[in-house]
Amino acid sequence: MILGASLVLGACGGGGGDGGATTAYTGSRTLADVTVVNGGTLASGGLGASQSVGGLANATGRPQDGENGSFILGTINVITNVVNHSLGKTASRASSQERTVSDTFACSSGYVQFFLDIPDAGDSFSGYMDFIGCNEAGVLIDGRVDISGTLTINDISSMTLTMKDVSPLVVSSGADSVTFIGTLAMHFNGATTTTVTNLLVINGDGSVEMLENFTLVFTDGQGGNNSLAISGRYYHPVEGYVEITTPVTMLISPFDVWPFFGTMLLTGSAGSIAQIEIINNAQYTLSIDEDGDGNWESSEVVNF
Repeated sequence: MILGASLVLGACGGGGGDGGATTAYTGSRTLADVTVVNGGTLASGGLGASQSVGGLANATGRPQDGENGSFILGTINVITNVVNHSLGKTASRASSQERTVSDTFACSSGYVQFFLDIPDAGDSFSGYMDFIGCNEAGVLIDGRVDISGTLTINDISSMTLTMKDVSPLVVSSGADSVTFIGTLAMHFNGATTTTVTNLLVINGDGSVEMLENFTLVFTDGQGGNNSLAISGRYYHPVEGYVEITTPVTMLISPFDVWPFFGTMLLTGSAGSIAQIEIINNAQYTLSIDEDGDGNWESSEVVNF
């Protein structure tokens, strides 16, 4: 179950992490002019052979063991599993007792060293994770994540992950690799996880992209189809930024990597639009309206 964060706990609490990114984004900050020439680049995200979390492919692909998927969803999935594991090791202690846990979590290969502090008589926790070659759920993770979060009586209610440039998080999937610096703020409500992302994304070719208030709302279908809605701003270092929305929420089979249904819009200057309409779990239609007149200047079928 991806992004499952429910965990039975006693009442307890703790502190929070600090920090943030000091590395600056130096790319274009102007609203992009979406054209037939750059529409595919903005939609897929990245320069050349790089793969960005900003585009469809790596923002939406649900990771499976041994298969490529989303850098964001894959990372959240692994970190959530480790936090659940580490908090679960304290659940048998008295709720009035301060809890700390320092342990090692074994990944499919590699491992995670973690420390969490849950002070007495509060509703928060804090700590960190050091990933050493952790290969899990289709992604390989190295680096450090600082963690702070809040608890309800029985569950994690929210959690913020901070990746600093002194020890950034390096995430690989298949032949592609990105480095994350910034924050992922996660809020849990039953089967739905909302993640607000503010990240610098350093690609393997050295290009730097940025996600600003890039929000993923993922609902676990509890054995049925999962859903994913996306909104926020994606900055391409050369083309500028586009506003991303999903007017038709995407649906993902729990047995597939890619969504099989849904629509994503990337909106640029003067009403220019790139529309991604998913055909099935293998293909989508990419259509470009350069001037916002409602007519497509180009439309083509693209493979995931």
